[in-house]
Amino acid sequence: MERTLCEFNSDGVVAFQELMDAERVKVKSSQPAKVSEDFFSMVEKIAGTSELVQEVPGADPIDVSMVFDSRYDFGHYLHEALPAELSKVQYSNVGLWAWISAVYLPQLLKRSSRGISHDLWSTYRYIPLAYSKFRYYRHLAFISFWLHRQLGETAARLFLSRPMYEHSDAIEQLYTSDKDFLTTPALLEVSVEMYLDAESGAMKKKALGKETPGSARRLATKVAKQLQMNFDMHSMTKEQVYSLLPSEFDSWRK
Repeated sequence: MERTLCEFNSDGVVAFQELMDAERVKVKSSQPAKVSEDFFSMVEKIAGTSELVQEVPGADPIDVSMVFDSRYDFGHYLHEALPAELSKVQYSNVGLWAWISAVYLPQLLKRSSRGISHDLWSTYRYIPLAYSKFRYYRHLAFISFWLHRQLGETAARLFLSRPMYEHSDAIEQLYTSDKDFLTTPALLEVSVEMYLDAESGAMKKKALGKETPGSARRLATKVAKQLQMNFDMHSMTKEQVYSLLPSEFDSWRK
């Protein structure tokens, strides 16, 4: 079902925040709140209330009925569907990213094993807050879009091969670690081949280990930095990068 792309106004953001806060106060901050279909109905109502939203000028409609297999697919769709000039970070577009979270919210919350409730976590996963270096990358919808738009398909595959509702440890450990790593295509290609399971697309076991020899974390935070001191990594091919990796990476090679 296609729907005009909208954004919450300030009252809409407050209304969305209040709905989530009313559920979050029922549990400890370290636990998810359990929400039902009634909660989603209330969210849907405010996302369609004309007094709380405004249309995004010149934007194409989006399909709010689409079901996505992963955050990678979600981000790819948003990258293709949202205006090309949309380049501001999420805390400068609070109303837009809160509204997008609202209309896709059932997919952004994990369904319980019995299927009668969904897990609602901290609101910064759904509503952007003022800039915080520890939280800006945790907005599920925005960062899925941003990785595709800013860094491209390879980086998006590395970081977003996760369920829709799941934060990525790879983002936590690697995305914030080194900007040269993120913008070096060959390093990202090598990382996808070495650390993602070819069948499931999930990160391999211990791939993010801090002390694990040849781990993705070691590559991004230690080894890549050392190589960049002596080589022009940005101009290298994937094969050239492989040839420079020390023996600790042998067991991870394709």
